[in-house]
Amino acid sequence: MVFKMTGNFSKLLYQGLSVIIFSTLIIFSDSFFSENESHFFPLDQIEPGMKGIGRTVFQGSEIEEFDVEILGILKNIGPGQDAILTRLSGGPLEKTGVLAGMSGSPVYVKGQMIGAVAFAFPFSKEPIAGVTPIEQMISNFEQSEPPIQVKPIQIEVSSIAPHHTVSLKISKMTSDLNAKLTPIFSVSESLLQRMEFPTFMRGQRLRYIDTPLILSGATSQAADWFSSFLKPYGMSILQSGGVISELTNSELVEGSDIGPGSSIAVQLIRGDLGFSASASGTVTYRQGNKIYAFGHPWFSLGPVELPFSKAQVISLLPNLSTSFKIAVPTDLVGSITQDRSQGLYGMVGMKPKLIPLIVNLNSSRNSSLTFRYELVNDKLLTPFLTNFTILNTINSQERAFGDSTIQIAGKISLKGFPDIKIENLFSGETNSQMLASLSMLDPLNYLLNSGFDDINIQRISVDISSIDEKKITYLDRVWTERENVFPGETLNLSIFLRNTKGEEYIEKIPVLIPENVTAGHLFVTIADGRTLTAEESTHLNRSFIPRDLNQLIQAINNFRKNDRIYVRFQRSEPSVLLYGEEFSGLPPSFRSVLTSPRSSSNNLTLLNSSNLFEYELPATSFVIKGRHNLVLKIVE
Repeated sequence: MVFKMTGNFSKLLYQGLSVIIFSTLIIFSDSFFSENESHFFPLDQIEPGMKGIGRTVFQGSEIEEFDVEILGILKNIGPGQDAILTRLSGGPLEKTGVLAGMSGSPVYVKGQMIGAVAFAFPFSKEPIAGVTPIEQMISNFEQSEPPIQVKPIQIEVSSIAPHHTVSLKISKMTSDLNAKLTPIFSVSESLLQRMEFPTFMRGQRLRYIDTPLILSGATSQAADWFSSFLKPYGMSILQSGGVISELTNSELVEGSDIGPGSSIAVQLIRGDLGFSASASGTVTYRQGNKIYAFGHPWFSLGPVELPFSKAQVISLLPNLSTSFKIAVPTDLVGSITQDRSQGLYGMVGMKPKLIPLIVNLNSSRNSSLTFRYELVNDKLLTPFLTNFTILNTINSQERAFGDSTIQIAGKISLKGFPDIKIENLFSGETNSQMLASLSMLDPLNYLLNSGFDDINIQRISVDISSIDEKKITYLDRVWTERENVFPGETLNLSIFLRNTKGEEYIEKIPVLIPENVTAGHLFVTIADGRTLTAEESTHLNRSFIPRDLNQLIQAINNFRKNDRIYVRFQRSEPSVLLYGEEFSGLPPSFRSVLTSPRSSSNNLTLLNSSNLFEYELPATSFVIKGRHNLVLKIVE
């Protein structure tokens, strides 16, 4: 019997077979790199002498195997954390030892995964490595469903018996350890040097394997500064090549080939000038689109949104202390969403949200250039990376030493709130570039670490103008035409200025005295913005705590500038600073209520003087330095 297929039937059969084949390919792709948790080798069954294999990339993107011998279990190497001590061999490891960039390399015994290579001994003569157990690594990222609800603390006052509290002074040892937190299971270097240990014992510490951070498109000065910031976090900076990809930086590619042993790069910056910074490591375990990597923390930031890409190992660099993989990022494949004590966790196919940074530079050679970058969105990293990127951009086009003046105008665009605007001028022989880049650091630090949850940075833009000339002017003398003035009267101040070339000139400044000023003496301070701000900070001796985000934005926008003269009028009568705002001339009854011993507030400060009003004079084309005082008498 012969069946004849109609056109509709053959079409349906073809579609059905296509779906089956496509589904089979997806299942095969996931199963090829995903491993069931039942394939994990139990930690309590691991014994010394067992042999296994590890997987990592030594060249290009090909995953290779190396040999592993179990030496023993190190219990409680960290809080609730064990490590499996192993000896590695095979491939280039006999020559290089444990490589920075191997972090996360999966290790298997009897075909079952036991964990990720994560620790090493610097200067070790053999490739001895510590392995983070895979079960601890996975459990580190497990979340409860639904999220844990924390109940507010309730104190029964009647149950607290009267008692005396003993005052404790923090020891210097404790303060030293807290001053510099490093991701090392040992005491700090400064403390180690003060302790009586034989010289040969120093440096023999099992510590996290260094994370190689590949830097491209950076000047030497910027790279040195970048390295000094990241070195305490266990990162080694390597200046190397940039991104290798035929696609644009923001395009995601299909990542089915990412699996245990694959080399990946976690990116911090990318953009023009071939500028990028990325940390390389190895994938330990994949489950569907979830990946676990590194086997130890990077910054230990907790929830993050960091782009990660495939990486290509260019070469290996043997080193007496710690050898390195030189790896460069290729195609973007997903996002790292957690950075915790036992590794990184991320999702293949998830596109990260990055912050655009646009730098418009008018150079000293009369050229206008625009540079575009993307930065990770993180309260610790974003201010630092913005600073670093601006410094590198300036140094790439301008000289690092010699007379220079740099004007900067920045804008931080926020969703649902007014823009933050930064303006300033810097001039000098060696540090104007650094100071200009730092002018964006404090506003971003204040903003992102303010504690407000509704901060959404849409974009950062910076306009920079540079000239090869030092433009600094000093306030030499200040005087007024008379001492007695009336409320509502305009007072002419004469300001005698002198620049670095010895040239002198006089500025006549009209200042209006408000009509509501009462009779008495006024103390006038004429100064540059930096000096006035420093005096104010010393006088107040406490941090500004904004009541809301709008007040914080207003405070940042009112930062004093270096290119302007400020005239402040004060009176020697008490005033009150409440939530960052000063209230002077308060009735005695109201002031006594605020300062009563029956009340206390962290947001309330009693001042011995009152700032009645302050003038910001128009911007100049030079940096102003100096301070002078005058005394006026208000008469009626």
